[in-house]
Amino acid sequence: MSTSFDIILREIFFGGIGTALNMLKILIPLMIIVEILLVYNVMEKVADKLQFLAGALGLEKQSVFPLLVGIVMGVTYGAGTLIEINRKTPIPKRDFVLIGIFMFLCHGIIETAFIFGVAGANLAAVTVGRLVIAFAVTAAAARLPAIRRIVK
Repeated sequence: MSTSFDIILREIFFGGIGTALNMLKILIPLMIIVEILLVYNVMEKVADKLQFLAGALGLEKQSVFPLLVGIVMGVTYGAGTLIEINRKTPIPKRDFVLIGIFMFLCHGIIETAFIFGVAGANLAAVTVGRLVIAFAVTAAAARLPAIRRIVK
């Protein structure tokens, strides 16, 4: 009984370290790429091209960039970007709520897709599924009377 317990503990320990190292192989280069994209304003250019999404989700034009950052980089960067953009050009409270709903359902899409991929999931199914669900729920929430009543 003792030898099997030792084997289990070793497998947990070394398996955990192996999984963590696999995740680091993905996350470190990804974060470097994201920082490069931010420095060269690639995210802002992509946000300009995706302005049509603002209307579909019931958002103002200036809300697309923080939403895009949240989708790609995660909640922390997305929230930080949202706060920073709000200082420069105020974003309506309603948009804060809608961005929060979207980011709750679909944040860090690239990062989490690769993490799920390490665990054996289908990357396309995870990514497309999360985007579709987040888009549908946010678009539906934008049309709810309680959300519509939120003003600046």
